Amino acid sequence: GLAWLLDGEEIDLALYVAGVFPQGDALTPPTREAFDQAMRTNVLGAMQAIPQVTPMVEAARGGRGCFVFISSAMAQIDGVENSHGWVYRASKAALNMAVASAQHDYPGAILVAMSPGWVQTDMGGAGAPLTVAQSVASMRQTISGLGPQHKGAFLDHDGTRFATW
Repeated sequence: GLAWLLDGEEIDLALYVAGVFPQGDALTPPTREAFDQAMRTNVLGAMQAIPQVTPMVEAARGGRGCFVFISSAMAQIDGVENSHGWVYRASKAALNMAVASAQHDYPGAILVAMSPGWVQTDMGGAGAPLTVAQSVASMRQTISGLGPQHKGAFLDHDGTRFATW
């Protein structure tokens, strides 16, 4: 129904923001319910939105429309320090792969996965180094500078590319 509601629109910037964080680590198997909820929320929703929204992003700004998917630094594979939040990590890594893969089918749009950083939210906790305002300001600056060289990338809030294997 989303594509029907947006029919004929040109979207300069689309943001996909969704996330659930099932607790747990590799010492205990995840429940099917926790796994399914994380994958549905963090991956499947984005995969359903991509073919509905990206054509409208392609139509905007002469091929410079952007579709940004909020991911997490916890999704990086290189340098993992522990298994905390392993279902969340796996789901956000899957999101990053979906974005990188989809980029090939939508050459007229810029698709990126972006981590907001470790932010002082209910999920990030009071000890996180970034306030919400700092994270948003940093992401806005990064998004404003996105270009063809960023297609399919996994970026931190400040525009730094995460290492990929």
